[in-house]
Amino acid sequence: MDTKKNWYLAFFSINMPIILMIMSKSASAQNYYCSNTTMFTNNTQYQANLNTLFRYLSSNATNPTGYHQAVSGNSDTTSETVFGHFLCRGDLNSSSCQDCVTTATATDLPNTYCPNRKIAIIWYDDCMVRYSNQSFFGTMDQLPAVLLSNTFNVTGNTTHFEEVLGNMLRNVIAVRAASGGSQKKFATDVANYTSLQTIYGLGQCTPDLSASDCNRCFEIGIGQLPVTQGGQILQASCIVRYEMYSFFNLSSLAPPPQPLSLPPRQSPSTNQERKSNVSAKVIIAIVVPVVVVLASLILICVCCAKYKKTKTYAPVVESGEDFTTVDSLQYDLTTLQSATNNFSEANKLGEGGFGGVYKGALPNGREIAVKRLSMNSSQGVQEFKNEVVLVAKLQHRNLVRVFGFCFQGQEKLLVYEYVPNKSLDKILFDPVNQGLLDWATRYKIIGGIARGMLYLHHDSQLRIIHRDLKPSNVLLDADMNPKIADFGMARIFGVDQTQGNTSRVVGTYGYMSPEYAMNGQFSNKSDVYSFGVLVLEIISGKRNNTYYESGETEDLLCHAWKQWRDGMILEFVDPTVRDSCSMDEIMRCVHLGLICVQESADDRPSMATVVLTLDSNSVTLPVPEAPGFFIKTIGKSKTSKEIGSNPSSSKSTPWSINDVSITEPEPR
Repeated sequence: MDTKKNWYLAFFSINMPIILMIMSKSASAQNYYCSNTTMFTNNTQYQANLNTLFRYLSSNATNPTGYHQAVSGNSDTTSETVFGHFLCRGDLNSSSCQDCVTTATATDLPNTYCPNRKIAIIWYDDCMVRYSNQSFFGTMDQLPAVLLSNTFNVTGNTTHFEEVLGNMLRNVIAVRAASGGSQKKFATDVANYTSLQTIYGLGQCTPDLSASDCNRCFEIGIGQLPVTQGGQILQASCIVRYEMYSFFNLSSLAPPPQPLSLPPRQSPSTNQERKSNVSAKVIIAIVVPVVVVLASLILICVCCAKYKKTKTYAPVVESGEDFTTVDSLQYDLTTLQSATNNFSEANKLGEGGFGGVYKGALPNGREIAVKRLSMNSSQGVQEFKNEVVLVAKLQHRNLVRVFGFCFQGQEKLLVYEYVPNKSLDKILFDPVNQGLLDWATRYKIIGGIARGMLYLHHDSQLRIIHRDLKPSNVLLDADMNPKIADFGMARIFGVDQTQGNTSRVVGTYGYMSPEYAMNGQFSNKSDVYSFGVLVLEIISGKRNNTYYESGETEDLLCHAWKQWRDGMILEFVDPTVRDSCSMDEIMRCVHLGLICVQESADDRPSMATVVLTLDSNSVTLPVPEAPGFFIKTIGKSKTSKEIGSNPSSSKSTPWSINDVSITEPEPR
């Protein structure tokens, strides 16, 4: 009887994994959560944004990391913006990952399980896909969660099973933690429950979590798992699963530790020798790993110190970011060719140093402006990459919005929002159209530019110096709201960095601060100087070089200061708005403009002070001194030239002729 009983036990122990695999298929099917309190109706902007998001996720499902984030929509209108990501199981190949993500985004989420839902998440054996109308990136969320349990109870000693299972799953945490900065927060492990039964475990977090949040998510999940012959907890930020059969690729297991090289074992003749031999083994087993870990830490510290030393300051494109993995929206070349009628002349908005700019329309009706880098010119490639990496990180109502990019073959394209009223210089300096800008509109434009610059200097996740603020780089939307454009010259500053130096001065004379034009020193106060010039141009309706071109010996800044000094500010104001302007606002703006163009950078205000001055009457500004006269030393022939313009270009006018502004730089 005992023999027969043992045979049955052996049979079920060997074949139970196969039985469990078959019976657990119902648990491996999709599990999902949809919010019933946040719905959208068909043919709305949210639905269009969601469809776009699905397209981006599906097109990036071959990412080697098995993970991708995307955002679709204008983040200033949070209710219409969609945030989403996918996570594929760490042991899968890219083909299986793409199949899973495509199934979720093409059919299951939008049509089968979560139609018209603004918030949803779906889990499969191979992947999970999540989206929401609120950003959840980098946040540890245990809810929503789904608990799945095998219906078979554990046979034998359940206390021993719990102990083996707990140790194995916590080893999964340890293995994942040991992977350090690995892009895949994924680990697997196995443990023997009996001589014939093995437990297989897996844990995976979304890579946007910190190491501590990932471990905490694992701990929460492990605490909820049932004690059966299989189970899993599917959380929003991580999954933990174990089974009594192999459900993952065993090649994903961490390699076993290498055995220590010990001296040849000798047969001890006494107890004293045995104890000495054991002690030596213990010492070696402890000391060697400690030495290896310490050596590794020292090496890492040396590398980090060297990295910091060499990376104290660098342009954006040299900061280590992979241009092809920018969290921006990637377009197919065929889509943009179709949108712009194959970049036809009829769709062309303008031409600049980078190449042409074209108006287009996407299939969903959205109008776009496509900047096309000239294929036969190597000049400007770095600036193009710089702009992609930089603008993709910026989200503000007074900055031009980038929708995506294309980097395919010889084509390098940037996709912007289409701004119908073109650039500020097109209207402000046009005798026919400048009447469209009444004083209320001009004051709104000044305030919008100030808030956009404040965001760049202080409020964005990066500290950014624009270095080329001028009217042709300020675009106007349908409501005449300003949007700062062209970040090809921009530089990123470190958190504690206040200024930089360059041997290659780029930008536009007349808008550059004296210390930048003459010594190559730039800081946020350099942008403040450019802003001051821009304010005085908006008030007067005249270009900064107008007086030079008419044979005068002073520029616009000197003229403004003399009018201020003599109490004749109204004579400085554009005649088209003199009768309708607010003198309080005019006085405040002229005063502010003159303070911004002071020769010493220390005498200029910060953009925070500028915004506060425009929004409040309680700020007291110092009396302005005469502005810097550096333009006189440059000479009449250079006051209107853009530095870095191509001398061989047939284009001679210094001011933008583009509907979408493009600066003409030389590579740094």
